[in-house]
Amino acid sequence: MKALLIDYRQVRHINLKEEDGRVSLKDLQHRVGGYVEPFDPLFETVTLYVNEDGIGCCDPNRLIVANRHMAEEGYASPKDPCRPVTPGEPYTILHGNIIAVGHDPQTGEARSLTDREEREVRDYFHRVSRPGSGVMAVLAIRAER
Repeated sequence: MKALLIDYRQVRHINLKEEDGRVSLKDLQHRVGGYVEPFDPLFETVTLYVNEDGIGCCDPNRLIVANRHMAEEGYASPKDPCRPVTPGEPYTILHGNIIAVGHDPQTGEARSLTDREEREVRDYFHRVSRPGSGVMAVLAIRAER
């Protein structure tokens, strides 16, 4: 299955193993270093998978900044849960490796990324959520204390 790995330095193409026509849970777990958790607010048809306990066992990877899709879907602002996020507002920090796969909203199943989805993910993680953004966000939070 065609996917992207977003690590601390780069975004690169990977092929996930499949079992019975579905993405291999073992392969996902191996690549994130533990149990997986989906994170899907950013993209309409792409799911990001991260380590479920990433904040406790992995270094900060990327700052997630709210985009238009998140605002339109009504995701709550982390600073004021009574209002939706504003595009460009810091939302959360993802820790450890991130795996991006396509998501079929009809079936709920993971699938290979399309070329358009791959471009969209690469663009977000090159322009908006750049390498080092997670570490910089953590340092900024610590400095505020």
